[in-house]
Formats: sequence, C-alpha cells, structure tokens
Amino acid sequence: MSETTLTLIRHGQTDWNLQRRLQGRSDIPLNDTGREQARAVGRELAASGGHWDVLVSSPLQRARETAQVIGREIGLELSRTYEDLVERAFGDVEGRDCTGMGDDERHAMMEKHGEATEDVVQRGLSVLRTILADFPGKDVMVVAHGTLIRLTLDRVLDTELPSLENGQVLTVTAEQVLSAD
Repeated sequence: MSETTLTLIRHGQTDWNLQRRLQGRSDIPLNDTGREQARAVGRELAASGGHWDVLVSSPLQRARETAQVIGREIGLELSRTYEDLVERAFGDVEGRDCTGMGDDERHAMMEKHGEATEDVVQRGLSVLRTILADFPGKDVMVVAHGTLIRLTLDRVLDTELPSLENGQVLTVTAEQVLSAD
C-alpha cells in the first residue's frame, strides 16, 4: 500500500497577481490566464498517472475555481472548502502594488503588516492535519494560496521554498505533515 499524500496546488493567476498586488484575503477571481493555468495543471496531473481520492480548497473564489477546473480534468468534484486554507492576511498593505520589490523585501513587508509567519504556519499545519483526519488513508489534492503553502511546507520539509508560481504543484506525505513541529 502506498503512503497517503497531500498534493498542494497554488491557484491560477488573477489580475492582482498580474499587477503584483498583495491579494491576501481579498476575494479576487481568476483571470483567463489563471483558468488556462488550471486547465494545464489538470491535464498534466491527469497525464501523470497519479491518483487522488478527494479534492478540497480554500473558500476564496480563485482557489475554488482552480480546484473545479482541475477537478474536471482529473475526474473529481470539489468535496469541501476549509476556511483555514485562506491566504495570509496582509493587513493594511493588502492590495498594495509590489512592482519592483524583491522577494525578501516583499516577505519582510508581509511579516511587518500582516498575519505573523508563525500564526500562518500553525494554521497551515492544523488545517492539513484536519484534512488528513477528515479523509483518513485518502490521497487529497488541496488548492490554496502561495504564502500559506510556502510557509507551511517550509516547516514540513525543513527548508526555505522560494515564492510559488501560479499553478505550482507540491506533494508531501501524511507522515511529513504529522511529524512537523
């Protein structure tokens, strides 16, 4: 029997991504490029021969729609959304244009003005563990947001991931998530 996995996918592009604006919890929809990215990811996953039992997402429309588009390609319907899969709150800089900022400068601004990194990590770990408990022994595809995924998987994988691209796919095992502290 293979090990239970969580496949985490960052949602497709929105106009705010294109404009390099911090979205956070603002409920910005996918644009046409984001929909095509979701279709392409879905086609790649379908062709990979991988298997998923369940598809869940953040309740924000950009993640939900990405999940639904991918689901059509792989033959799964969106089973559930989890409030704790929402993106990091960016406080008073939400919506700010980050054109010209490097990753380090942008990440420092997120930390200063938004939800604390450790709070994001703990929320991310908690919701992934809840998903594993809700779907024991199932391979779950999770569509969420770049900063939430990056910070949570930094802890799970004991690494420092770069910013995630729209539609980027990362897989971790249940054991990795459950053993992260």
